[in-house]
Amino acid sequence: MASPTYVLSQCPSASVCAIAAQALDYVTPHTIEMISGPKVAMVQLRLKESVAETVFNAGEVLVTETRLELNGTFGFGMIVGNQPEFSTALALIDALLRIPGEHTVLLEEQIACLAAELQHRQHAQFAASNSTKVEFDTF
Repeated sequence: MASPTYVLSQCPSASVCAIAAQALDYVTPHTIEMISGPKVAMVQLRLKESVAETVFNAGEVLVTETRLELNGTFGFGMIVGNQPEFSTALALIDALLRIPGEHTVLLEEQIACLAAELQHRQHAQFAASNSTKVEFDTF
């Protein structure tokens, strides 16, 4: 399975926010201390040139990032675009996954389900685009 952060960042915001809200019920009582954010920032998009393999800055990307503590455990969330709720939900889930307990198994199961849905959606998109593929060797 892909990393939880990758899976969640590719999923619909509503799904991730729902998981975060539900997961907060697992840790009671809970105290959330916002360290910073959610705040909008610009980060450099770094790419590697494929021939010389040199790294260069291709431009800047708008992101929203949140840093928080849940019961003293750090959580971080960053997402492309201006999406404060999504960023905060990612930070909460990050913190929840760092806190030991049976809730982590439930969270990992929910993330695995989202990963399966994401993979299915990506395969469907690939199949749809692959049907338009041109075989230049046959020309």
